[in-house]
Amino acid sequence: MAAIRPGSFVLRCYGQRTEKGNLVGVCLDLDIAVEAQSIDELKKKMNQAVAGYLDSVLDTDDRESIPILLTRRAPLKDWVIYYYIKLRDYIRQFPGNFTFNEMVPFHLDHGC
Repeated sequence: MAAIRPGSFVLRCYGQRTEKGNLVGVCLDLDIAVEAQSIDELKKKMNQAVAGYLDSVLDTDDRESIPILLTRRAPLKDWVIYYYIKLRDYIRQFPGNFTFNEMVPFHLDHGC
């Protein structure tokens, strides 16, 4: 059995304020995006979207597709934005842009 790395349970995400003033969040590790009005709402929606996506993936009858669906990554453009925000955060805070981690929900009990 392969060892499970602790980082496997942490999903990298970023949030960015749009020109209209709302926030868009992207989960890079699963290529999921959500939109919200506040940071708290964005993180809540991302948590719900990740849990819903993982529930759907693990509930499929096509077991061969699960590894592919669990390793679906966002496009390169989103990774560049994520690391650009991290770099800017390291140098100094910029309002409206942030990175955050989303934890894989452990209530997912599908016996895979």
